[in-house]
This record gives sequence, C-alpha cells and structure tokens, in this order.
Amino acid sequence: MKRWAALAVLLLPLPCLAEAPLVQPARDVDVTYKVPVAGGADMAILQRLRFSAALHRQRVDLPTSGNWMMLDFQSRRMAMVRDESREIVDLPAPDASTQPGAGAAFARLGPASVAGLDCTEWRTRDTRGQETVACYTADGVLLRARNESAVLMEAVDVKYATQGAEVFALPEGYSHQKPAAP
Repeated sequence: MKRWAALAVLLLPLPCLAEAPLVQPARDVDVTYKVPVAGGADMAILQRLRFSAALHRQRVDLPTSGNWMMLDFQSRRMAMVRDESREIVDLPAPDASTQPGAGAAFARLGPASVAGLDCTEWRTRDTRGQETVACYTADGVLLRARNESAVLMEAVDVKYATQGAEVFALPEGYSHQKPAAP
C-alpha cells in the first residue's frame, strides 16, 4: 500500500510561489495515467484520477482492483477505501494537498503536448523534495511528471466531464480504521 500511496502523492497539487501554473484542476476531469513499474522495462500500470471542481475532491483508483483513495481538499481528509475487506483507512491529508498555492518555487521551461493536449512544463520539487518537471494544462490538469532519468507518470486519456458526487462518496457500512503506526 505504501507504494501506491507514494504514487498517489505525485498526483497531489504542488504548492507554488510567484510565476507558477495552476496546480489544481479548474473544472471536472477524469484522467488515466500510465505509471512505469520500477525495474520493469516497458512495464506500466494504469491509474485513474477523477476531480470535482465543485466538491474540491479527488479520487484516485489504484491498479489493485477495489482499492481507491479519496482526498477532500475542503475537509482536509484523505481515505483509502478497500472494497474487498469493506474497510476505510482514515488518513490525515498531506500538507501539500491542503495548501495549493503555498510553498515551493516553479520555473517555466516551455510548451509541450501530452495525450493530445497542450501543457506547459515547469521545473519544481515533488512532495518528497526531488526535482521534477511537471507538465500542466492551462486549467490545472497534470499531464506528465518526470525527473532527470525517467517519466514518473503520463496521461494517456483525459476526459473533461461532470464528476457526480457519488464518485467521491465513501461507502456506508464499511469499518473505519486508523493507519498502523510506522
């Protein structure tokens, strides 16, 4: 679970100063990302992210069937849902996700195109402090993140469409757990 949570952290809005991209979608979007598997040449997993601008919520469907994460930016709540075991692990939201627009600097690199959409590449640091080049659309959708040696994630399909509240609703009747101490 730690590995998938780390990948999900890359999807969180990155904070910024001065000239910077919009780092949270300005409208509803459904994005499928290809995420390379470490050590596997040409191997990748698909990860789906849905965002509701009205609800200020993000859902990340992990490649493991029945596991997904929901992040509520307004309540600063994050939950890992495990449908198979019918449990929800309640987590504190990472600081970077709850404070879009506060923190690290961005340097504009230039235009690019990913998944048929225009974006601008920005040099910044990810939530772990590693230098990253992130490509954002003008309306705040992350299309690609890479470091100096590899692509970390890249959009392969982007659909702008209304995301209903039910997509982000935590299931009723599931047990709630707190994360295990490290």
